[in-house]
Amino acid sequence: MKIVRWIPVLALLGLLIPMACDDGVGPMDGPAQIRILLTDAPADYLESADVCISRVYLVPGKDREDDEGNGNGPNWVDLFNDPEDPLCYNLLELRDGITADLTDAVEVEPGEYGQLRLVVSWAEVTLAEGYEFRDGTITKPLFIPSGMQTGIKVQLYQAIEAESGTLTTLVVDFDVNENFVIQGNPHTPAGIHGILFTPMLKEKGRSQGAAVN
Repeated sequence: MKIVRWIPVLALLGLLIPMACDDGVGPMDGPAQIRILLTDAPADYLESADVCISRVYLVPGKDREDDEGNGNGPNWVDLFNDPEDPLCYNLLELRDGITADLTDAVEVEPGEYGQLRLVVSWAEVTLAEGYEFRDGTITKPLFIPSGMQTGIKVQLYQAIEAESGTLTTLVVDFDVNENFVIQGNPHTPAGIHGILFTPMLKEKGRSQGAAVN
């Protein structure tokens, strides 16, 4: 399992900035590029929330799946795909303006992409000091829903328009409080008896600039 380095603080709420040409020339030449960043919001009751992401991919145009409902439909575009060596993060380190590079700037065909999906292959949580599960432990691996082979669909503001000669950067919010739901009540004798992984990801920001070499 590979733990990635944390990337310095980056702006999260950049607006989509169209590329302007003062001389009235059309779109820039060169390939389109897309990069995905990851961030998180504060969490209650947790000391750490670790996830491993084995695949990040785009779905062109309208939602499409193959005949078996898998993430291998026509023209699906991988930004990252390595089940043997996934990218692993403690989501609670991605707060207060900190993001991590989930993918590099990846060249894609210019055009519209209707979906962004993340495949989570492993997740584990550790409770904050002063809390424990009903069985006396503080760390538990989480069950990954069987449907996760197709990945978690990121709620986008709108379809991604990849333009020639530009780099589109999206920030994905992996909100721990929304994705890891406490079962039980730490303030009652019954205590915490488990945590459910309820995948819900959303776009938090998007920006566009010149493609990088």
